[in-house]
Amino acid sequence: QVTHHKVDVFRAICNFEEAENLKEGDTVNRPYRSKMVGQTYTRGTAFTVRDLTKTNEQLAVNVAKVAPFYVDDLDALQSQHNDMNDFADDSVVVLGNIIDGDVLGEYDQADSAVTEADITAGGAAANGITLTAANVQKVFTKIRLKLGRANVINPRPIPKRMVSRGSKRFFGVISYDFEAALIEMLAAKDTGLGDETGLSAHIGHYFNFDLYTSNSLGWSGVLSMVTQPTDGETVTIQRLGGTVTFTAKTTLGSTAGNFLIGGSADVARANLAGLMNAPTVTDSNGVALATSLTAGYSNQDRMIGIVATNDNTADTLTIKAEGVGFLIVAETFTDATDTWTAAKQIQHCLFGVKGAIEVVIQKQPNVEVKEVPDKIGKNVVPWTLYGLKTFTEGKAMLVDVKIRTDAYTTPN
Repeated sequence: QVTHHKVDVFRAICNFEEAENLKEGDTVNRPYRSKMVGQTYTRGTAFTVRDLTKTNEQLAVNVAKVAPFYVDDLDALQSQHNDMNDFADDSVVVLGNIIDGDVLGEYDQADSAVTEADITAGGAAANGITLTAANVQKVFTKIRLKLGRANVINPRPIPKRMVSRGSKRFFGVISYDFEAALIEMLAAKDTGLGDETGLSAHIGHYFNFDLYTSNSLGWSGVLSMVTQPTDGETVTIQRLGGTVTFTAKTTLGSTAGNFLIGGSADVARANLAGLMNAPTVTDSNGVALATSLTAGYSNQDRMIGIVATNDNTADTLTIKAEGVGFLIVAETFTDATDTWTAAKQIQHCLFGVKGAIEVVIQKQPNVEVKEVPDKIGKNVVPWTLYGLKTFTEGKAMLVDVKIRTDAYTTPN
């Protein structure tokens, strides 16, 4: 049967020229110049001479990903299907999806953002936008405003690497929920997006942006944990057809997903963050998540791409998730103020100038077949080696559009 994969968009929006320049080694160097400032000159009076500086930035090619599996020769002999090739094809797509999620996770490098404060009177900059057909056009207006103020709408000069791929120089990677609001605003006439198609996931253009839909957008959420949780209270994350449950315990026990409450809310948050960041590890503060499969994935799989950060000053735990589209989160804390902040459950749609994000793929997703000495079969190892970075010049060319997702259902 057909396996339904996410479609990559990073090839349409990133710059890859450094891959050609990096013949050997693992580091790309790209310096930027100090700013120049004009001054008034008074006759006969010495002017101030500025020292010139150049600051180097580096892109490290240091991300290696694999998606290995084993095929027994006896199974291959008795199967009517070419399992090795089929699974290898799936794995190569999965590796591409990882790069895609990593690229779209660069939203946190953008110098500009469009938030609730830009769209709604009295809104907060930390909050996501409740997107509707009535306000989606205003979102585009604000994106153009942010890029214009950053001097990237009509830059001088236009770097060669920023030259447009496709019909437009600017891009927007949006979710299907965003697309639905846009189509509704256009009175359900998708021809309002133009008739151009081409690269995968390209749906047309609007406001001079080439638009691409993706289920691999970044997401972030903020969990308030001011009060120390009590025994048995839970935090849950839904993803990939299942629910990951983290359970607070006074005595750790051996149940997968348990985390130790400890002596304070700060300790409990730290232990929860530790288990989220290392879901395969059992230690004195937490029990590793289950490896059994439901809907084709384990709970350890469901935490891939998720990073949790504990903040003892704000009494919060923040998670950043790459390549997820959005997550559905919940908790069962007794204290009503300890909850996932609704307006801070945010999907990060990414807009900007094509080429703002630099990607170097030193080894394209590739498959190697290795004999297993003590088995009648083979390890099939799809793998890739890459690095990416948004340099200082690129940060000004990106806009993080924060969309509120607390009312969304059925995550990827």
